[in-house]
Amino acid sequence: MAPLVQTRVKRLSEVPEHVDFLFLDDPPHDGPAWEKTMKGDAAALLDGVIARYETIDWNVDALKTTVASVGEQHGVKPGKAQAPVRVAITGRTVGPPLFEALVLLGREHTLDRLRRARAKLD
Repeated sequence: MAPLVQTRVKRLSEVPEHVDFLFLDDPPHDGPAWEKTMKGDAAALLDGVIARYETIDWNVDALKTTVASVGEQHGVKPGKAQAPVRVAITGRTVGPPLFEALVLLGREHTLDRLRRARAKLD
């Protein structure tokens, strides 16, 4: 994760907030980030991503292509489609490169966080 984070921070003191989600049972809760991203098509986007993430190859390209494809199905650009996934996983709207982080977090932890975030939207 270090090479991925170093391009996103200016000070070493900023690193913990970019990687803490990897070491926590639950991602940090950022209320404004949640309110900003978990609206509109967020539930449908998460449903689509969850369904596909259960069976795809677990690599950066497949993860990224999946989110872009699900977003396209809902008329959402890739960046907007990534936002609910990022907040569900990291708890924040900014952080390390998303798909590399998902690979490190692993399929089961990723799916668990996505499912828990989706349940909160009901």
